[in-house]
Amino acid sequence: MSRLDDSPSADAAPLAVTVVFFADLRRFLPRGESGPQRYRVKSGAAVSDLLDTIGVDADADITIAVDGELASRDTALRDGAEVMLLSPMEGGAYGRCLGAAACEGSGSSRSTGRPPGCP
Repeated sequence: MSRLDDSPSADAAPLAVTVVFFADLRRFLPRGESGPQRYRVKSGAAVSDLLDTIGVDADADITIAVDGELASRDTALRDGAEVMLLSPMEGGAYGRCLGAAACEGSGSSRSTGRPPGCP
């Protein structure tokens, strides 16, 4: 049982996050829309709450990055976060990388200059 005073305040400002959909996950874009989308979620929300808002099944196999770093459904969101949703990729020399070709120059992480998960 959670304690009332441990819960986020009902009047806490919602978080605004930007979501970028890649490949077949673009099917979750609102009709007629393209590019990054803004969503509002409750204060204290995790990626799983955002996925529920978007309509992504809880058992869907997706790769998630938050602010350029690989993330899980339990990752807490912050106001202004950038969330990338990708179909998982396998193989290649980079293992957890979002695609070997991407690691060699296109895209970037804020800290390394490479996509999330690239060495």
